[in-house]
Amino acid sequence: MFNKIKILLLSESFLNLTQQSRCLARWFNRKPVNVISSEEYDEETDTRITQKSSKKTAWNENYFSNKSNEKKEPKDVKPLTISKRMPVSKVIVDMLETTIDQNGNFIYTKMNNNDVRITKILTEIKSNKERDKKDLILLEGKRLIKDALDAKCKLEYLLFSRFDEVEFLRPSILKLGAKLYKMPYREIQMWSDLVTSPGVMGIFKTPNLELYKPKQDTLPLTLICDNIREADNLGAILRTSSGVGCEQVLLTKGCVNVWDSKVLRSACGAHFKLKILKKCDLETIQDNLPTEYNIFIADNKIVSLSTVEKSSDKQVLSELVRSIPLLPYYSVAFDPNKHNVLIVGGETEGISEQSYKLASELKGVRLNIPLGNNVDSLNVGTALGIIVFEMKRQFLIATSQASV
Repeated sequence: MFNKIKILLLSESFLNLTQQSRCLARWFNRKPVNVISSEEYDEETDTRITQKSSKKTAWNENYFSNKSNEKKEPKDVKPLTISKRMPVSKVIVDMLETTIDQNGNFIYTKMNNNDVRITKILTEIKSNKERDKKDLILLEGKRLIKDALDAKCKLEYLLFSRFDEVEFLRPSILKLGAKLYKMPYREIQMWSDLVTSPGVMGIFKTPNLELYKPKQDTLPLTLICDNIREADNLGAILRTSSGVGCEQVLLTKGCVNVWDSKVLRSACGAHFKLKILKKCDLETIQDNLPTEYNIFIADNKIVSLSTVEKSSDKQVLSELVRSIPLLPYYSVAFDPNKHNVLIVGGETEGISEQSYKLASELKGVRLNIPLGNNVDSLNVGTALGIIVFEMKRQFLIATSQASV
């Protein structure tokens, strides 16, 4: 037992000696200028000693004593302090918002995968709350972006992977006011809503569609979309309305968001060629219509029955619907000298009760498309195209006969 204790003591002393010898090499070449005891040391009056350590202590004492005899005011010397070194963050600075230089070359910033700036921009644009807060829209495809640029919409960012896409947009891009980012195609594909991304995205300020001025050759026709909740249907309606030359489109509060990505794709640029009013109630609709107009409802048995079934008072609404005459669309003579209003409803929700009341008060007509092979109804976009192009046909015939 005594031998074990002796061995332990010897091992501890050996460890202490080893640690001291390790520290000895650090201080072997150091020569202190002066040694101050802990009692004499005052942290507040600690000063910097700037002389070299190779000077002798006696020479330093004489030097400082001579300096003290000179008539100079003592300087306030700050005590030594230890401050933490803050990490330096890399600041990424974009180029100026210049898209084309004097030589006609595009000015862009090249991005890598998972770039922080792209992630921040597209995360905000994908969030409905942030998108509405910053009043931005995202467009994919060079043709849709070109339609927005031709309509004088303000471009904020243009993300692309190939220069061919940007060259197509060169005549429409302004030289100032936007940022161009070139990024890998895989990165664009990851953020795209499409199965196959076109390789170019444009982020614009949301334009005010109510300020659009219709052209002179537009038809005297206003389209009211009542409870159109399917994005593809609303996009098809806007595209058909733009193609036929409709004057304006009014959307009720029950309709889907007009800037939804599916609406934008199916509309194919019709947003920038139409006057569109969103979230309209009955008063807003009447304020945006002329004093005299003919009103029509695109209706069929399925739409009428779905509206009656969802009503609290089925009997009253059923009588209201029956009070409005139902005629085939081709048997109605549309007057080109008077404004015409056409109401279309969704396939599931149908026409609202307020629309039927409005048509009943103004002695409107329900338009029906006869179908065969036991087909109940048509898609709302298809039905709309049949009716409005029949209107346009009659208008063109009437204007041509009047000019003869």
